[in-house]
Amino acid sequence: MNNEPRIRLYQYAHSPYCIPIEWMLRHSGVPYEVVNLNICEPSPVVMLTKGQYYQVPVIEDLLSRETIWEQTEGGQDVARHIDMIGQLKLFPQNQAGLQQVITHYIENDCEGAGFKIGDAYWESWIKTDLERGLFRRHKERKFGAGCLELWRRDVLELTAEFIRKIKPFEQRLTQTPFLLGDRQTYADYALSGVIGNYLYCGVTSLPSDFVMLNAWYEKVKKGEFPKTLDEIQSASAEQFGKQSERYGKDHILANVADVEAAIKPLNIKPGRKALDVATGGGHTAVYLASQGLDVTASDITPAMLQRTGELAAERGVTVTLKEHPAEALPYEDATFDIVTCRVAPHHFSDPQKFVAESSRVLKMYGHFVVIDGVVLDDHPEAGDWLNELEKLRDPSHVKLRRPRDWKQWCQLAGLTVSKCELQSLKMPDINWYLEVANTPEENRKKVLEMVARVPSFIREVYRIGQEDGKIVWYWPRMTLVAGKV
Repeated sequence: MNNEPRIRLYQYAHSPYCIPIEWMLRHSGVPYEVVNLNICEPSPVVMLTKGQYYQVPVIEDLLSRETIWEQTEGGQDVARHIDMIGQLKLFPQNQAGLQQVITHYIENDCEGAGFKIGDAYWESWIKTDLERGLFRRHKERKFGAGCLELWRRDVLELTAEFIRKIKPFEQRLTQTPFLLGDRQTYADYALSGVIGNYLYCGVTSLPSDFVMLNAWYEKVKKGEFPKTLDEIQSASAEQFGKQSERYGKDHILANVADVEAAIKPLNIKPGRKALDVATGGGHTAVYLASQGLDVTASDITPAMLQRTGELAAERGVTVTLKEHPAEALPYEDATFDIVTCRVAPHHFSDPQKFVAESSRVLKMYGHFVVIDGVVLDDHPEAGDWLNELEKLRDPSHVKLRRPRDWKQWCQLAGLTVSKCELQSLKMPDINWYLEVANTPEENRKKVLEMVARVPSFIREVYRIGQEDGKIVWYWPRMTLVAGKV
């Protein structure tokens, strides 16, 4: 712990409102210290707030000399202050209304059922006679004499009620990694606090069939969150800068038969404007230019753009080169007749935003074409395995998505999907696959160990085997074509 804390947190360690605050502090890296108060003894808080408040959490900002507590109904004043100084970005403006509704449900309906269960087992976690006396006095003043015994008697019914109230979140987490989408928000911390309070007594547990909720809780507890867009873009630029020389004419992506099969049926006339996003070695962009299109090739990596320019010169075509990320396209609305992206979106931190941006810059009746690896809709465990392997192989890898995700993003962006086909792309040699990504030696060993110990059902999904002494497997690749109509 830092010897010079920025924040001093006054809390009850078991409180569903304090657990998320301490986790936020820990994950933010802001130096802090904790003052754990005696159970249900608010005197220090009353003194600190000069009699204006008696609940927790309360924080002191030792730099600004502010004392912050909840003064706005439903405003999360303490959480917002930590969010501001820790730059956690847990309160996105475009989700403010939805987050308020969900957080209110968590902190009232779910918490109202959950705290009684932990309190029912109070003797298992409150050890001293003093604290037991304070705890009983506080609870009976608020809920009536004998409330603790009543809750213990009805604990099975209370538990069933709590599980029923949090079940929608298990269902939600089968669709998105966090409650409001692909990134954590304060709602995730709020629910983790309520669940943490429920688990605090050491007697309770979440149902084992709540697979997603159990995994999500551990993820939030450990602060295992996706990197920010800037961090991912920097990692991608660095990684592909190292790889750029490997993306020449002999690279596996130099064969553009898949691009031709997707684009030929669209009958796009010469002279129409095309944008190839995350162009890499430029193979798709150069193919489009060879068909007479006015092509802009974009990438976040200067070395890749240089490689694209060299390939275009070799093929005798003209391609305009632009450096920018996929999630922020610096073009006017309705600029292009077609937007393409091939074997790159698994490096994007926000592919949904990429789809929305592509739709924005497309003209009416324009085409959106994505070719990329995916994980199968009905094999989540195999998808997790492949994403873990890919992350070891290539640190710029973010996530292979499901076809259903791409279809949903297109629909939300106003694009109509006309084609979504899966094909198996053969990876002919795992050593080549590691070499092309310049995988560090330590990670190579981990990848090979994962392949050697792969569960049989995952081996079948990806058809992992050996040919001529080489490890091969088949990667599911999606070709998606959508139109702006």
